[in-house]
Amino acid sequence: MGRSLGVADSTACQQNVNFDYTAALVTQKFYIAPRASVVVDVRGCVRVAGSGGACTLQVFKVPDGVAVASGSLLHTGSYNLVGTVDTQQVLTLVTDSTVLNMKPGDALGYVLTGTATSAVGTFGVTIEPQ
Repeated sequence: MGRSLGVADSTACQQNVNFDYTAALVTQKFYIAPRASVVVDVRGCVRVAGSGGACTLQVFKVPDGVAVASGSLLHTGSYNLVGTVDTQQVLTLVTDSTVLNMKPGDALGYVLTGTATSAVGTFGVTIEPQ
């Protein structure tokens, strides 16, 4: 089962929000912003490649009361759940600052697409307070 690993300070200004994903949890919110912030990085690392065919993970900013998949996608392209094991995938952020800026109460969430059979890995989003 996926679980949040919590928030750890990487510098005085940034926070890394890390979570483990598994194929069993296809849609999950993993962070709720306590204050205004901006997303500055999205990356992950496959631990066990999915074996059910093509499958991806996408990360969304989600306002309160909205389903994860109906939120705003934070990046272009997708994270490949059948990618190379133990190799980081860094996603390119969208250029729209209104998508990257988070208000207090906005959440981060992910959606797995395809058949993610056996997929396991770690994902992280770096945010900075505004």
